[in-house]
Amino acid sequence: MISPIFIAVWIILAYTQAPFILKNRKILYPLAWVLLAAVVFFQKLPFLLPFIKGYIGFSLFYVVMITGALNPKWKLTRKLQSVRAPYSILGFIFLLAHPLHYAPEVLSGVREIPLPGVIAFLVMVPLFVTSYMVIRKRMKAKTWKNLQKLAYISYAFILIHLIVNASTPVNRIVAIVLYIPYVGLKLLKEFKAAQMLSKNTAAENA
Repeated sequence: MISPIFIAVWIILAYTQAPFILKNRKILYPLAWVLLAAVVFFQKLPFLLPFIKGYIGFSLFYVVMITGALNPKWKLTRKLQSVRAPYSILGFIFLLAHPLHYAPEVLSGVREIPLPGVIAFLVMVPLFVTSYMVIRKRMKAKTWKNLQKLAYISYAFILIHLIVNASTPVNRIVAIVLYIPYVGLKLLKEFKAAQMLSKNTAAENA
């Protein structure tokens, strides 16, 4: 799995080119759809394998995922937060190349239905749609925030899918290793948030 390389690229781009990404996202989205169509049409070309295997889409989703676990005070976190919506949209678009490639085999019975992957994909759909600012603006902040919690379900099933359907043992190990810092950082962040809430509550009741 070469996802770590792409993850590093997306993080560097977010850190150095966040204003450009935000300014041109309305151009990037249509270009992404065009690129997806080209990938599906020319999917047999070897250099398109990172799209077909889902490495590109997953790497974008990973950046979106890990951002939620990082310290919000860090400059890197603020940069990543600013492009979280564009990365989420682009990640979903590019990830579509993966199911579109394998769908014929699944539908013909040649390949078993990857249930964890299907569940992850279905959960992603409403998250993808509501990532567009034009849709988000029409939703109540609380409703949108509660909907985003579905992402945790998607993250979990993506990991299961990667473990169960890994093409090589190395890919399986890489997937697990990538999730370890996310789980650790997220638990630490939630623990600190719970401690802070407890202190504030105690101070109010004092």
